[in-house]
Amino acid sequence: MKVTKNGKVKLESGEVRFGNFFVKDEADNGHIRVVDLNSCFSVRISKRMPLGIWMDNILKMGEKGEETIKTWIGAMWSVLSMAPDQEYVEALIKAADANLNRHPDWYGGKAGGATEDDDAEALEEVKGMTEFEKEVVGLNADGDGRA
Repeated sequence: MKVTKNGKVKLESGEVRFGNFFVKDEADNGHIRVVDLNSCFSVRISKRMPLGIWMDNILKMGEKGEETIKTWIGAMWSVLSMAPDQEYVEALIKAADANLNRHPDWYGGKAGGATEDDDAEALEEVKGMTEFEKEVVGLNADGDGRA
């Protein structure tokens, strides 16, 4: 979005206006950008993450997706423009957790969450990575010239 000398808004290629907000598909770098008219609020989302995939699909719907994207923008404006207190942050965390639990497949999780076996396997992987890191640091300390 560009503002001309006489104060008129000129949309850029791939940009759509929703009230005082502008959504641009930055196809060249794989992001979607949302910005308000005064550039007080700006969000860039990768199209490789679930939110970016969702936004890309909603934008491709054209007029049919307009109300959905307007609602999302309004909600994000409200969430991100607030100075949060502890209760607000707790409510956001609960809402995010509930969404994760409703759609574990969207985020690479399992329905019902991780089992004790899954936790044990993940712990072993972390222990293995930690040991490997210590070995690499030890090689560096020995001065063998490797980075």
